Amino acid sequence: MRVSNLEVAERFYAKLGFVPDPDEDAPEVSALGLVHPTGLRIHLIYNGEPAGEGNVLLDVAVKRPGYTHAAFVIDSMDELVRWLEQEGIWISEGPIRLGHDRRITCFIRDPDLNVIEFNEVLR
Repeated sequence: MRVSNLEVAERFYAKLGFVPDPDEDAPEVSALGLVHPTGLRIHLIYNGEPAGEGNVLLDVAVKRPGYTHAAFVIDSMDELVRWLEQEGIWISEGPIRLGHDRRITCFIRDPDLNVIEFNEVLR
């Protein structure tokens, strides 16, 4: 994920359980690898310009190709929503039911307006 401020982004993703992985640090290309206790890994590419008023791939009328967001499966949307509220993390959309009521989805944004989707799969 491209970010404009490494320290701010690192604090945000730490709230989600990610910690720096020293084996994934690559300052020569402005990248820091983060790992979650579940084994999930993401990279923060810290050479971006501040987002301004929106996400250039999602918040404009003309839709351009490109990576728009990460999506994760969670156990409980209710627990996630409670936790997001406790942490002061704004939900940008949802929770809503999608896919013929097969899942409940919500979206948040990081400080650079990168979108993160969470899905509770309904059985």
